[in-house]
Amino acid sequence: MTLTASVLVPSFGRPDKLRRCIDGLRAQQRVPDEVIVVWQGDDTATRDAANGALAALPTRGVLLHNPVRGIVPSENLALASATGDVVLLIDDDAVPPPDWVARHLAHYADPAVGAVGGPADNHRADGTPFPKRAVEPVGQLTWFGRLIGNMHDQVPEWRSRGPARVDHLVGYNLSLRRAAFDRFEERLLPYWQLFEAEACLQVRARGYEVRFDYGNVVAHFPSNTVFEAGRAGDLDLKVFNVAYNHAFVLARHSPLALRPVRWLYLMLVGSSSVPGIAGFVIAAARSRQPFAELAVLLRSMRAHARGWRYGSAAAHDGRAARRTAQSMIRARGSRGST
Repeated sequence: MTLTASVLVPSFGRPDKLRRCIDGLRAQQRVPDEVIVVWQGDDTATRDAANGALAALPTRGVLLHNPVRGIVPSENLALASATGDVVLLIDDDAVPPPDWVARHLAHYADPAVGAVGGPADNHRADGTPFPKRAVEPVGQLTWFGRLIGNMHDQVPEWRSRGPARVDHLVGYNLSLRRAAFDRFEERLLPYWQLFEAEACLQVRARGYEVRFDYGNVVAHFPSNTVFEAGRAGDLDLKVFNVAYNHAFVLARHSPLALRPVRWLYLMLVGSSSVPGIAGFVIAAARSRQPFAELAVLLRSMRAHARGWRYGSAAAHDGRAARRTAQSMIRARGSRGST
């Protein structure tokens, strides 16, 4: 069976980078069956760039508009229009290698595979690459609730590694079997950090494997300052919404036996950037601003608590929906046997 592929590209404020991304999709050895771009808000420059770039594709190009900015709502808008058996996500500021689509699709010959991802090589504005890193593990969710990424700027020798089973992936280089998940979680908060991890946990909950392909590397040219280290900038986006999202994802997807441990990890440990109590101690020692870091800690703990509450409600709703669906299936079976 030949699988079809839809590429989803939400875009905002980077028309030149979007053109370069779509040029990379046009140059694919295995051209995707459709490319769906979502422009957002009043960003007509992106709309116009997408119109021109999509017209040059040798395949179906779709341009959609989301009146409100947001990567997850825009991904879901594209997802609702996608017709492919596999959906591929790439950032508008990334460029895929020529075999990107083909390598993703090759993994889905194995019916056990529900999601596939790969690394990115980041580049500065002048084109110079970020330093390479040999940092492991890759794409793991620990038993106590820590999410470990390490899916960028990997040393070149890792590209010859075979594919690895992981727990989660990153959206700049990601594909999902459409039958393996529902939709992207819009109840997370902007900048919607961890929406890809949440989707991968949906995939794993349905019994599918999540796989990382070390050799399928995209070139990434990031310009978003949300993820820069330190306390400068919008702390809601950088710290408190991240705390909420992490707690939401853990509460929604943790087995009952691990929920207390993961709750304690969030509140008592955390990290220096999104602190629990231990993270606060480290951050205060580094910054020498204990009162400022105490304020961050208190707001982070409130965000963790709120995210845990809403994630738990989402888990409850999901279990109720599954029970209802199973009851309907059993009822149809009973009627069919009479």
